[in-house]
Amino acid sequence: MAIDDKDSSLYRGVNTATPPEHIYLVRGWVPPEPPSGFKHLVAILSPVTLQGGIKSSIWTLDYLNTETNVFATDSNTVDVKWPWIDGFHPKAIDWDAIGIPHLM
Repeated sequence: MAIDDKDSSLYRGVNTATPPEHIYLVRGWVPPEPPSGFKHLVAILSPVTLQGGIKSSIWTLDYLNTETNVFATDSNTVDVKWPWIDGFHPKAIDWDAIGIPHLM
């Protein structure tokens, strides 16, 4: 993927080699085609409250339009297959390793 100068900060520290490689990546996983108007698949760490009031966080995947700062899920149904093998809990560095910028 070609990265515009404007979007280069989004990809700072992100490995953009294709295909992505990681020991815990689902074999053969590649990012899906983005919906029209969106080009950046991003991982977002969001706070959640679990049963019993326990505070935690969860990673989700979405496409971002950096021109409008709108996520694809705001106007489309987006379903990106989870790239990690069952039981693996990725950290920010893992997303960067497979070419997906992380937002926290």
